[in-house]
Amino acid sequence: MAILNLGILAHVDAGKTTLTERILYETGVIAAAGSVDKGTTQTDTLEIERARGITIKAAVVSFQLGDLKVNLIDTPGHSDFIAEVERSLRVLDGVVLVVSAVEGVQSQTRRLAAALRAAGLPFIIFVNKIDRLGARGEPLLEEITRKLGVRPVPMSLPARLGEREASVTPVDRGAPAWLEALADLLAETDIEIIEAFERCGGELERGYLEAALREQMRGGDIAPVYFGAAMTGAGVRELLDGVREWLPPAGGADDEPALAPVFKITRKPSGEKIVYVRLMSGRLAVRQRVTIHHRNRFGEVELAEARITGIDGYRSSGAEPVQVVGSGDIAGLHGLRDARIGDLIGDEAVDAPEIAPAFPLPALESVIRPADPGQLTALRTALEELAEQDPLISLRQRDDLGEISVRLYGEVQKEVMTETLEREYGIAIEFEPSRIICVERPAGTGEHIELMGENGNPIMATVGIRVEPAPPGSGLHYAVREMGSMPPAHYRAVEETVFEALSQGLYGWEVTDCAVTLTEARTILYSSPFSTAGDFRKLTPLVVMQALLQAGTVVCEPIEQLEVDAPEDTVGAVCTALIRARGTIQDTYPEGALHRIICEIPTAELPGIEQRLPGLTRGEGSWTSRYLRHEPVHDEAPTRPRSGPNLLNRERYLAEVS
Repeated sequence: MAILNLGILAHVDAGKTTLTERILYETGVIAAAGSVDKGTTQTDTLEIERARGITIKAAVVSFQLGDLKVNLIDTPGHSDFIAEVERSLRVLDGVVLVVSAVEGVQSQTRRLAAALRAAGLPFIIFVNKIDRLGARGEPLLEEITRKLGVRPVPMSLPARLGEREASVTPVDRGAPAWLEALADLLAETDIEIIEAFERCGGELERGYLEAALREQMRGGDIAPVYFGAAMTGAGVRELLDGVREWLPPAGGADDEPALAPVFKITRKPSGEKIVYVRLMSGRLAVRQRVTIHHRNRFGEVELAEARITGIDGYRSSGAEPVQVVGSGDIAGLHGLRDARIGDLIGDEAVDAPEIAPAFPLPALESVIRPADPGQLTALRTALEELAEQDPLISLRQRDDLGEISVRLYGEVQKEVMTETLEREYGIAIEFEPSRIICVERPAGTGEHIELMGENGNPIMATVGIRVEPAPPGSGLHYAVREMGSMPPAHYRAVEETVFEALSQGLYGWEVTDCAVTLTEARTILYSSPFSTAGDFRKLTPLVVMQALLQAGTVVCEPIEQLEVDAPEDTVGAVCTALIRARGTIQDTYPEGALHRIICEIPTAELPGIEQRLPGLTRGEGSWTSRYLRHEPVHDEAPTRPRSGPNLLNRERYLAEVS
């Protein structure tokens, strides 16, 4: 049986979850469509999702379209939960991108369309809410072309727009005018269409054009468009026909080596861990021993063995225990206690590819404290469980103060985390105001060596380190100048500790775009006392920091590219506000009925600007932003409180570790 793993993506409130409910109703999975407002939807299963009326965690449901099994993944629409979307993209075969007929293309819509193109995922556009006042038809298609860079191919047309009785009519795909329009669209990026057009005297067959459309959909530059209203069901059946016709089923075969990426982790109330995977190839069975491929922070793949103790398969009736899951399917695996999101489950011989993130890491960090100091340990345990389900939370703790900080995308995520900790763990917490996460880059080259037994060094090891700048965006690079006769464990200890030491530089921020070289390493092996790997773990952080002190560092803040579409008469006021917010105007030009302003602006200034833009543009403006790069802070460099022993105080550090 063919399988399609389908994602539904949208800007928040575009009607994504309502569409999911209507699809489940139309395919006979549920007897009545649930309501987001009433908290009765199938995919928003968390109590907090039902209470807030938003999707927070990706959820999986299945239904049948004839002989095609569809695993539908309902993803969050709010930008604060973009990490859930990114993890889902890795396991999808195709997507329905929902656009509101009233609000049109919004900021998150643009980000999602760009991510789909980058991932090479074909998608269909569903224009929802044609029954709402202000719904648009043809003008919205022009907006999709302009704002998403996508050539829309209408597969249905709306009637009685803006009325409760709004309906859709499928286009006549055999009509010469429709075929000619499709040929023109396809020819914009495919010279073979033009050549075929000339060969056949201007009459291309429908089957040929539709096959070309499927092929061009893979690039994400063209997409079939269906109109409808998820609330009333108008156009949903036509959309389902389009899903079956235009989106490709899963590839892979059962007789190939097993390969299954982990995209979601949950825990039952009992604490049992459920690991959700998509089978890219092969089969997995209960009691089967599998290899967990984990890529560590150094980019190296670590292997672990585990046995599958149970499998939850997805059927139209819901999740149920199965003995075997085959290629292309999605399943929840039991018994894999060491598996983490991003790992690959399968045969030992399978290569684990490195996957580039589709969206930037969270730019905000906030300190979190329990209202009752006595619950600090319980809070730490709860946060570790939440970080297991969302690794980008990235816990950081100052042991001296018992202070924990977490990385976040925005204020809504903070509110959800507050409610989750209180509802599920009984822990009331308080957040400090969020701060932008900066990085440090070496300003020059620095080198330091600590000799055992000299200069007050009581540690049984000698370590020399050189740090120097690397190209922006290159991250950390580690090298050994010359391998000596030390045991491999000692070299490994140095390497691991270098990365740990650079997690906070001279100002407390993570050091990046840095080349680190081990220039000297000596040990005592055959006398008493002798050196251990622990000695190198103690000494290396000090040497790294002393070398960094010589080199100096520059604190850099994140910069975003902001695109604002605003009425022409408001452009001056918007540009003035952007410049006052440390923005740099790159370009302005007409974009349809509006003017587009392209600006580079520090991430720290974005929240204030986004609050002002509706007033500056009379509510007619729209905007989107994306991470661009990090640039040096021109004013006084911000600092971040240090965690752990203070490596900047050599004498005190040596006294503590010895």
